[in-house]
Amino acid sequence: MIFVAVGTHPESFERLIKRIDEIAPQVKEKILIQRGFTKYIPKNCESFEFADSLEPYFKKARLVVSQSATSLLEFVLFNKKPLITVPRQKKFHEHLNDHQVEFAIYLQERTGIKAVLNIDELTPELLNSYKKVAKIDKRNFSKLQEYFKRLFNDIAKRS
Repeated sequence: MIFVAVGTHPESFERLIKRIDEIAPQVKEKILIQRGFTKYIPKNCESFEFADSLEPYFKKARLVVSQSATSLLEFVLFNKKPLITVPRQKKFHEHLNDHQVEFAIYLQERTGIKAVLNIDELTPELLNSYKKVAKIDKRNFSKLQEYFKRLFNDIAKRS
């Protein structure tokens, strides 16, 4: 199963859900989408709005496609599943700023997971064959800690 998660952010993430729905007929396995506040309901795969926990879906999935929220770090560290991350982008009115883009690029550079910035890169071929599990060693973990420290310091300065 491929599990797609958009989280609980109040903005719609229709761009991701529509793209997954569009390519679903060419994907070789079941796709389940947690669509959050997105109003669009997929026609080619199952979906739901929210759940008490996404952990059972993460554990069951062969592949996870997810927004680029910092909460992904826990997923990346503990579930050891292939992950493709698609950041919400300000220009599409999916978030207030582009911190998810920055985080997606950072994760891609540090862990090797796929960050999809252009939604057209999300193809049936990619979903059918993708197997990259994030690699986090002590050095990468230390750099992730530095990243979060810098991110939280920037947030505190803006508050």
